[in-house]
Amino acid sequence: MTTPRSLPFRLGMAGYTYHKFSLDETLAALERFDVHDLCVKDFHLPLTAKPEEIAAFRKKCADHGVTPYGVGPIYMQTEDEAKRAFDYAAALGVPVVVGVPWKPAADGGKGWKQRRQSPELCAKVAELCAQYDLKFAIHNHGRNPATGAPALFGAPADVWEVVKGLDRRMGLCMDVAYTFADGFDPAAEIRAYASRLFDCHFRNIADPTNGSSGTDSAEGKINYYTVVKALADIGYAGACGIELANAFPNNPEWIPASVGYFRGLMDAVARS
Repeated sequence: MTTPRSLPFRLGMAGYTYHKFSLDETLAALERFDVHDLCVKDFHLPLTAKPEEIAAFRKKCADHGVTPYGVGPIYMQTEDEAKRAFDYAAALGVPVVVGVPWKPAADGGKGWKQRRQSPELCAKVAELCAQYDLKFAIHNHGRNPATGAPALFGAPADVWEVVKGLDRRMGLCMDVAYTFADGFDPAAEIRAYASRLFDCHFRNIADPTNGSSGTDSAEGKINYYTVVKALADIGYAGACGIELANAFPNNPEWIPASVGYFRGLMDAVARS
């Protein structure tokens, strides 16, 4: 029998999965599924939370055996919004901010499809990384105009082009589904950008060209064994957050099925 190796990364949950649920309901579900790492979204802990509210949040998480490992994604247009995000993460005591620095389109439009990535704000965020000693992971959102935001860090390469010359704490939160739907091999992208990969969001998709078409992870189009193997090979030491925002209300079983599936993949890779 092959002796399993120890994998340095953990299975976690992206908070957006539970955007329709209260914090109490979310933590109860994570405890039930034996998931212990959570990327916190501001609908569970407001960006304006006071110190006593943050302390109460941390205690409630601890009571359920859950540890916040990051915050976000947080969308930021100004330096003040970026600093608020770093203050929020520092107060919560997490090592990484998942975020998206953006600016309006040339015509001033600020709608989702009109937002553009902001290298200028990224340069300011890099200064905050140094000031706070926190990592910043930019979430890619797909290049497909029908389903993603193609000018808003569409692919991992778009993130890399902006961050490669900045503080090394500036990096990537890879949305594996968007990456795959844009025609990239996620395992190859993980290896290519290993030095700046600080977070991962996992879901499988029913439509190979639509990164938003979530499904039970065991039933989708992405070969996640190769993804988990790549993470193990590069020594990725962060969390892998399951993100299934469209599981509710019709398919809540996708969540435990995905947790079990990824645990099985991790075990298989550990024994390979």
